[in-house]
Amino acid sequence: MAEIPLPARNLEIRFPKLPPSDNHIRVHRRQGGEVYSKEAEEYRSNFRAHAHKNYFMPIQKFVQGHLSTSAYRLTIVFYFETLVNEGWLKVGRDGKRGAKTVYKKMDAGNRRKLIEDCLADALGLDDSLTMELTLVKAMDPVNPRVVLYLEEVNPAEFGIPAAFLARK
Repeated sequence: MAEIPLPARNLEIRFPKLPPSDNHIRVHRRQGGEVYSKEAEEYRSNFRAHAHKNYFMPIQKFVQGHLSTSAYRLTIVFYFETLVNEGWLKVGRDGKRGAKTVYKKMDAGNRRKLIEDCLADALGLDDSLTMELTLVKAMDPVNPRVVLYLEEVNPAEFGIPAAFLARK
């Protein structure tokens, strides 16, 4: 996957561990409602520590430029060990393939919310400021990871009236 060129007000964070899927993110409370699982809380804590240790200055610089009218585009690239079913290449004696599809059922969408929450936590910016979100799945058998590209965008591109943007 080629690197995405970044404009002036941007931030890139690389984290060497993929988030758990939705199936492992939330648990139901006896009192009702849902909370993050221990696995999800541990991921958030590790993400925050990694971001502050490795990206403290870029985060500070990015956040200092934030205004109450700021809006952002977020691209999340999930690098999985594999995206393909190895059984697809195998054909049995009956002529049928060993797998029904070429690609594994790896849903980037069910990992998105935890990553958005991690980023919001690390930056102190609410994820409601994300006007555009792109999820990308890529394959890297050696280095599974998640890479986040955050860039400021003009809210007018998303139909926000100028009267709202004049207030700072």
